[in-house]
Amino acid sequence: MNNKNVFWGIILVVIGALFVFDNLDWFDFSFRALFDMWPALLIIWGISMLPIKGGVKTTLSVITVLLAVLIGITRDYSDHWSTKLNRHVQMRGVNWDNFEDEDSYSDNAYTYSFTEDYDKSILTAVLNMDIAAGKFRIEDTTAFLIDFEAENNIGQYEKEIMKNGSTTEIYITLEDGRFRSGTNKNRAYIKLNPEPVWEMKMDVGAADFVADLREFMIGKIDIDGGASSIKLKIGEKQNETNIDIESGASAVKIYIPESAGCEVVSNTVLSDLDLDGFIKDGNNYRTANFNTAKQKIYIQLDAAVSALNVIRD
Repeated sequence: MNNKNVFWGIILVVIGALFVFDNLDWFDFSFRALFDMWPALLIIWGISMLPIKGGVKTTLSVITVLLAVLIGITRDYSDHWSTKLNRHVQMRGVNWDNFEDEDSYSDNAYTYSFTEDYDKSILTAVLNMDIAAGKFRIEDTTAFLIDFEAENNIGQYEKEIMKNGSTTEIYITLEDGRFRSGTNKNRAYIKLNPEPVWEMKMDVGAADFVADLREFMIGKIDIDGGASSIKLKIGEKQNETNIDIESGASAVKIYIPESAGCEVVSNTVLSDLDLDGFIKDGNNYRTANFNTAKQKIYIQLDAAVSALNVIRD
């Protein structure tokens, strides 16, 4: 058995388990603690390179993971959150006496929505999102350029629209977004206009991102995240689409048209590639029809740990 597979397999299982246990409220786990645990990856990677027996490597790796998880689930982040929270409240002129305690504030969800008008002069639209962690959905069209709705309990959204000729850029950020021990909620629902060519740039901490993009012309998708679960559906409306995903750990499922030619480049420490109908060419994987297909889809995946499934339908 490949010891490196064991090490990185342990990491993937632990990260997934932490997300599941937090969602089930079995214990409180701060997403900020997850990022504080990243140095453990470097330790385990170093252990995998040591000239010692495989059994010793596995034991050291398991001990490192257990210690990291123990610190993550027991460390108190409340002081850090309280400091940020007080500053956040004071800046907005809110009377702290209206809140009984910190828990009542966490239950006070923010809601945010906006629309931007569309006109036919817009040929390219760029959606830039810098929004910490959460669940994000793109599943419908709109007569507006964009229709955005969000709810969370971690901070306020802000937007900026910049127009340059036939290109409109939309910037959506989560101001003062802070995670705390307990249940963190951050959900966004997005509708887009199907007329322009879309580019998407998403900077997220830990994302559950689902996007049905079959009704849109998608030129480029860049996702930069920590631990991500990503599901994309690409249609036949654009001749060339580039998908670039960078993450610490990711589970990615991408649906593409069977008639499209697709190339996959995966640079990962540990990867589980499910690429039915692809032919390996060095570090690349290509569909048999890649050279002759009118539509081409390029997928680049860079992750410490990843599971990639490309489905042709």
